[in-house]
Amino acid sequence: MAASLETPVLHPIGELYKSWVFNFMVDIACAISHDFIDRPQQYQKVPKQTSDLLTAFRSTTGLHPDWPDENQRRAHFKVLGAASMAAAPLRESALAYVEDATEMNRGFLTDAFRDAAGSFRSQTKSIEGQSLDISASQTSSIFKNAIKIFQNEETMGAFGLAPAPQDENWPLTGEGTQLSTELIRALEAGNTVRHLLGGPKRDAAISPEPKLMQVSMSQNKFILLQQAARYGALAMSGTMADEHLQEQPTALIGNAYQWAKALQKLIPDVVRVWKDPTYRARLTDLEWGMVAPHPAEAVSPDIAGGPGLIVGRSTATVRGEVCCSTGDLICASTSNCGPQRTWELFCIISLWCREV
Repeated sequence: MAASLETPVLHPIGELYKSWVFNFMVDIACAISHDFIDRPQQYQKVPKQTSDLLTAFRSTTGLHPDWPDENQRRAHFKVLGAASMAAAPLRESALAYVEDATEMNRGFLTDAFRDAAGSFRSQTKSIEGQSLDISASQTSSIFKNAIKIFQNEETMGAFGLAPAPQDENWPLTGEGTQLSTELIRALEAGNTVRHLLGGPKRDAAISPEPKLMQVSMSQNKFILLQQAARYGALAMSGTMADEHLQEQPTALIGNAYQWAKALQKLIPDVVRVWKDPTYRARLTDLEWGMVAPHPAEAVSPDIAGGPGLIVGRSTATVRGEVCCSTGDLICASTSNCGPQRTWELFCIISLWCREV
């Protein structure tokens, strides 16, 4: 089934989800802002507007509402936990419609999708309001500023790379799928060299040491993240905007289906996550959000993701897709997610979630 190709104005929950999926790009922009100071000779052709942005990433992040730092963004993203749980039946019903529909049961599966969409809309309505609007606005603001850096030819030229497409919908759509991979590689190499050489040092309180780039990225992963962010944002926004849920909600079904398939392909190696700290640290926020907790419940906040990371204990899965788990999102208890406990990691279920 073809999904919607349009990119309408997103509902705040869709805008927040998009920013969460691509949160690593803000970290890359922050790292570039430090490189801007460390290698000034490479940025001599950067226009003043872009140099002002780079300076803001280094000195304003965390000090202004429109420039939330890592911990502040994490706090904004927590509301997505409830939305992720509510969206699980939406994706499950879309999977059933596309993969299991026949002439005899198509009407039933369409009604099942409408019911799931209505449930998502009802549950998400409860978190609408000024708080959600502020979270979406502030995380979107710093994200858009990060994208401007990716799209600046002179800044990307400092790394010998072509800029991202001059497309207002990038990175949800468009080319430039290798840019993040190459930037991470270049920034990691620079950090390694500076660490080995023992400099440069920064003592000013307003200019903290740059965070090491740890996230692992490939062109294929970026494309899957594009799909998850795009179709997830469209599915949630479309459901919230369509009060009557359409007579034939094929576009919504298509977006929810593509969202589910992208998430299924993104699920990391869970056993390796438990055993390999380096692999664990290189996951994106979305991947980490789909990691089931250790069966022995022995993953501490420090082991799992560093100081300040809140590790949940509940995991909801749909056809092998973990819809809400550990990481920064909190799995809320809903009518779609029962209180059973089992150590089965990826349960194949229909129209409800199971806590793992």
